[in-house]
Amino acid sequence: MNGCLRAGLLGVLLFAAGCASAPRPRVLNELDRTETSPRVVAARSEAPQATARAENLRHRAEAAHDAEDPAAAQILGEQALAAYQRAVILSSLARADARATAAEARLARVETELRQTNEIQQKLEADTRAIELRLKVARETLPDPVSGPPKSPDRELARREATRALVAQARLLCTAARLLEAKRPSLDAAFAKLAELEGRLPTAAFAPIDEARVSRAACLRELSSSRRAKIQANPASPAADKLLSELSDAALVPSRDDRGVVVTLQRPFEKDDQLSDEAAKRLAALALVAKSHPDFPLLVVVHSSVKLPEERENVRSVRAASALREQGAPNVTGTSVGAALPGLDPKKPGAAARNDRVEVVFVAPTAS
Repeated sequence: MNGCLRAGLLGVLLFAAGCASAPRPRVLNELDRTETSPRVVAARSEAPQATARAENLRHRAEAAHDAEDPAAAQILGEQALAAYQRAVILSSLARADARATAAEARLARVETELRQTNEIQQKLEADTRAIELRLKVARETLPDPVSGPPKSPDRELARREATRALVAQARLLCTAARLLEAKRPSLDAAFAKLAELEGRLPTAAFAPIDEARVSRAACLRELSSSRRAKIQANPASPAADKLLSELSDAALVPSRDDRGVVVTLQRPFEKDDQLSDEAAKRLAALALVAKSHPDFPLLVVVHSSVKLPEERENVRSVRAASALREQGAPNVTGTSVGAALPGLDPKKPGAAARNDRVEVVFVAPTAS
């Protein structure tokens, strides 16, 4: 009886084991976590077709498990995981494309704004040049000032220094004009007048400051006239701006004046009038720039802190100009103005270091 009971109980247990469902594959549990992850949730709106395919595979995997087909459930589950991953990648690509499209739109707006700004700037520059030209014309139509007799010896001394400076400025302006137009006939009369003023100044009873002022204005007109043809051919030439930028990038500290673009070398000579090592180095750098801008002739101007013998002034001028030519700079002209154009009042401390200098002028073929 006990044997029959044990046999019956064993049969019941075997029947129950045969009816129990197969254990749930791990891949389905992983699918449950993946299906609710933030990346997949985002992919539903950004990659809906790929997400729908993944969810279809997940449902089929669940159905296979319910049908007690573990092999199919495993395969379909792995395919569903791969499909979810593909949906996430497509979602990321969609976001990247959207960001790229937005960036391109912003870039287009910025380029449009920049183009409009450039157009406005060019118009403002053109208007500014026109106003400056009208001002120059207006100034030239004013009657020449007449200076009365000096009221004191100190006043007369100051007038003589001012006359000497005006004559030196006029000579540099006329020289720049000649570098741009060597055969300009009206320059001969201008230079002759300057020579006459320079010869008369030491012995004149009164400094001819009015005549010096007129000569300077005349030389400035000559320089402007020598540029007229090229300005008319290319009113908005960027050549001077490019040169200024290139010299600035080379740390040569350029500036601008009526002659063109100027680089100043401080204390360029040793006591024996030889170029200092630093000056020679900077002149070599300037020659390299000059070779790439052949339309800009070079005017080398030697300034002294004190009056030197003419021979020494000429030696300094020749050495500075020769240093540029030897390094390949084309069309170089050297000159000296002595102590006529100090950069700082000679009576002030440090004036000698400031006034003993060489200017390398890139004479601008158009308005600088």
